[in-house]
Amino acid sequence: MTNAVIKNSNNIHPSAIIGPDVRLGSGITIGPFSILEGTISINDGTLIASNCSLNGHVEIGENNVIKENCVISGTIRIGKNNHIGSGSNFKNSIVIGDSNTFTGLISIGTAGEMGTKGDRFIEDGCVFIGNKNVFREFISINSPVRRQKTSIGDNCYFMSRTYVPHDAIIENNVTMATNSLIGGGVHVCQNAYLGFGSVTHQWLVIGESAMLGMNAAIKKNIPPFCTVVGIPAKILKFNKSGAQRQNHTEKNIEEVETYFATILDGSYVNTENPIAVSILNFLKNNPDSLTISFK
Repeated sequence: MTNAVIKNSNNIHPSAIIGPDVRLGSGITIGPFSILEGTISINDGTLIASNCSLNGHVEIGENNVIKENCVISGTIRIGKNNHIGSGSNFKNSIVIGDSNTFTGLISIGTAGEMGTKGDRFIEDGCVFIGNKNVFREFISINSPVRRQKTSIGDNCYFMSRTYVPHDAIIENNVTMATNSLIGGGVHVCQNAYLGFGSVTHQWLVIGESAMLGMNAAIKKNIPPFCTVVGIPAKILKFNKSGAQRQNHTEKNIEEVETYFATILDGSYVNTENPIAVSILNFLKNNPDSLTISFK
């Protein structure tokens, strides 16, 4: 650690190994048997617990907590105030924003799973994660294969044993319940809720504020504000509670609830109702969408 830049205010265990190109801010704690090698920059107030391995080109912002037995390897940028739980594995190219919670035992950045085609990894691809997301245990997030990013927005909640595959796009305020799975390239729009055990075919789009019921099998694009259930899934009803959570007016909600079926089949159009407009625009842009309802 001859050439490493280390300020005196840091608490570094004697058994830790700090490479010559590591730059540390102040107020940093590094626990026993952790190894930092490569071009690494760590800002003030970050804690790295015991038995962690950091290598490659890694930039870590202020006040992060990285718990025991984590591996962070590759070209990785982590913002501030993140918590990375024990046994997490971050590799390849990853950009993480601020104030995220990774509870532990999480894998991010591994090659896209392609089955018998063989797993694939593109060198210029990246996993992008925004701000204030929560990731519970046993989650895998893959690197992209066709797009440039596998991306996750802000304020999402991923329950344990969920899966974000290659090329997925997850917008803001999405919830994925335990054991919900999506195929490669699926685009989940803002405020959607993917229920327990739901399964979505690859390269589909889940519209904003859609609700996938437990164990639903999704084979077509799901329009906004639809609650779907079944195998294969059919539309059960208008997701009224989803619209209420987005603070739509009661007048607009009541109108959509009354004319929901005719909005879906395109025979009712009110360009002044933002809920209806969202549904109609989605159907126009995604013609292979589910419009079959339970009678």
